[in-house]
Amino acid sequence: MSFLNDLFTRLDGLLDTYGIYKVETIGDCYVAAGGLMRVDEDTGSVTVRSDDVDPQHANSTVQFAKALLHAASNVSLPTTGQPVKLRVGIHSGAAMSGVVGTRMPRFCLFGDTMNVASRMESTGEAGAVHVSQATRDLVPHEAWECRGGMEVKGKGFMETYLLRA
Repeated sequence: MSFLNDLFTRLDGLLDTYGIYKVETIGDCYVAAGGLMRVDEDTGSVTVRSDDVDPQHANSTVQFAKALLHAASNVSLPTTGQPVKLRVGIHSGAAMSGVVGTRMPRFCLFGDTMNVASRMESTGEAGAVHVSQATRDLVPHEAWECRGGMEVKGKGFMETYLLRA
């Protein structure tokens, strides 16, 4: 627990810098999303985005992912003493959100975008950011490494890209 608390506390410390919303942690999985919030320039208050799209959401999310990899590398695994190497997956697209449940209700994100992002993480490499073509197209200035096409469960053949930190 102290290991995960140390790691997640470091990751949480990066959220505001990049304007990213932490959705939840599930075991050792850290789920966050970009483009969900907007800061009102007049009042400084944070509001939820509805119909407008932040044109920088993908770039902010990729920069956050790179910062996550760097922060994690400063934490040692309790079993081996080696630096932590996270797998990060990102996909850009629409998502549904809402508060679910009556006992300990939680804000949740649903939809194809969340599923594809999860697939990017699970098929990625430790110490790298794995993204879909949709995200790569929104952040073309990074040094993406094309993985070639790959079968993605529930989606079929997709072009995907790696960014090594």
